Amino acid sequence: MIKHRIPALLLALSPIWVTTSVQANEVKPVDQVASIDKKLTNKQSDIDALSSEYNQQASQLQQQKNELAKLKREGEELQTKKNRAKSALDKQYQILLEDPDTDLVSFQKAYQKAWDAVKSNQSAQLDKQQAITENEMALSRKKQKLARVKTEFSNLQESRIDARVKRLEAELRESSAIETSYKTNCSTTMTLGECASQGKHLTKQKAVKTFRSQLLNQLTESSLAKQYTKGVELNITVQDSQVIRSGFEGSNDYFTQIRAQIQAKPETVAACKLLNVSTRYCLKGSTNKQKRHDKQWATVTVRSDQYADSVTINGINYGSTPIEIVLPVGRHQVTVAKKGFETYNRVITINGNDTVWVKLHPNKKSES
Repeated sequence: MIKHRIPALLLALSPIWVTTSVQANEVKPVDQVASIDKKLTNKQSDIDALSSEYNQQASQLQQQKNELAKLKREGEELQTKKNRAKSALDKQYQILLEDPDTDLVSFQKAYQKAWDAVKSNQSAQLDKQQAITENEMALSRKKQKLARVKTEFSNLQESRIDARVKRLEAELRESSAIETSYKTNCSTTMTLGECASQGKHLTKQKAVKTFRSQLLNQLTESSLAKQYTKGVELNITVQDSQVIRSGFEGSNDYFTQIRAQIQAKPETVAACKLLNVSTRYCLKGSTNKQKRHDKQWATVTVRSDQYADSVTINGINYGSTPIEIVLPVGRHQVTVAKKGFETYNRVITINGNDTVWVKLHPNKKSES
């Protein structure tokens, strides 16, 4: 049995790595998100300007309506004055029939003045109503234009999300050649072949873990994406690997250095999950097919209800729970043991990122 605990494993999984992205000397494509952001800024400026104009015109319209209401109140008062002037003139005319020397001129002038005031008020009301009608039509056109610009802004926001998703999908399809090394402790019962196989396997695990961390760190929206990695299948595949150097260093320490070509082939909705947007943006004409012969890797966490236990997967000891490792998708022999408890020994199938929960039962023999 290999006698090293998880802290030593974590320490060994963190040393030097070298990566070279597989990128030709290509002209960097235009960032569609940045282009849309510029359009959104311009469109928002249009909305702000139109909104300001609309509010000013709406305020002007309200003022015109208030002035019209005032003219109507004044018109009612002027109509009352005209009626009184008419009644006075009619009364004076009746007196004239009895007294021909009666003077009607002052009463006629008063009535004429009241009549002119009513006519002037009516004309002002017509002019004000015409101005209100024209303003309402202009305001309606401005409202329609504002609604159209807001719709364009909303469409740009949709396009921006779509562009963000496409950008992230492209970034997630990164392929890198990673050179890394790992030193493992082989038990004295292992053959040279078993020790070499274990060393290569653990070094690949380290390369995959390094690639995953590097991939997430290099994303344009890395900070956001890291918040939503739980449950996201990146489907990291080791397309090819080559042992550069291997052999014993010391008594039981076996050193392995490899160069691995690694690529992520994320699930169809990975970008949407990482950006925390609706999956419909990822399902537009999706053709995300993966080759069956590529070995995919997943992050697996093993936990138990005990401490100071021992986890062995496929014959390799990883220390005590909880542990988090990367394993190829497929079937794996998982053993969790602790003195005084029945050993958990199961073959599990890993299809993606998963957590294995283990409950250890007390050994009946030790109880008796």
